[in-house]
Amino acid sequence: MHPSLLSQFDLSGKTALVTGASRGLGISFARGLAKANCNLVIAARDLDRLTAVASGLEQYGVRVVPMKADVAQIKDAEAMVQRALNEFDHLDILVNNAGISAVAEAEVMSSTQWQSVIDTNLSGLFYCAQSAAKQMLRAGAGKIINIASMYGISASSYISQASYVASKAAVLGLTRELAVEWAPRGLHVVALAPGFFRSDQTIWQFEQNLELGAKLLAKVPMARMGKLEELEATIVYMASAASDYMNGQALVLDGGFLSW
Repeated sequence: MHPSLLSQFDLSGKTALVTGASRGLGISFARGLAKANCNLVIAARDLDRLTAVASGLEQYGVRVVPMKADVAQIKDAEAMVQRALNEFDHLDILVNNAGISAVAEAEVMSSTQWQSVIDTNLSGLFYCAQSAAKQMLRAGAGKIINIASMYGISASSYISQASYVASKAAVLGLTRELAVEWAPRGLHVVALAPGFFRSDQTIWQFEQNLELGAKLLAKVPMARMGKLEELEATIVYMASAASDYMNGQALVLDGGFLSW
């Protein structure tokens, strides 16, 4: 492959903040960026798990700073950005990944199940984007990648999770709005909408409940879950110069689930 093409994907000298990086897809996002030579601040509420993740990522020759934070708290969102500035002097990339779900039929979903998901998946995502953008706008450049879901486009299949679906649909709308506001000043705001990937947050649907897993995979034309390395490559593309003309849009990575 020609060096001029490879250089488009190189993140050497860049700094990224990845939220929700102690488990699940967040680890894959952080790993992909580390493999592309990007320094990292990784954040989540579980510092012990974060520290272990950071130790594993340092094999790629980058600096990884773990930080305990709750994205639903504005002060924590601001503190994460400030930590990146203190450690690396700049913040180039935000992967807005932290998220939770609540499984309950809509008619019996409690106000706590509703609000906790909205607070983390939507409000927390906005707080982080807003805090990062203040610094990025001063610099005149930056990439904000909001992690949505294919269930922000489609209703959830066989699993009742109204608050999750509503939050992820809102993330897609918010991504468009922020891109329109900030793109003229040098920012890229995009969304990634993953389908089923093998992580500790999703595998129960496929291995602990084989009947449910079979039903879900039957809706994926490729008849398999996504591979974590496919997530790694995708996040590098979205964070790198290779995607510089992409703005305000969602990239769907679902094995064809939404093609029916």
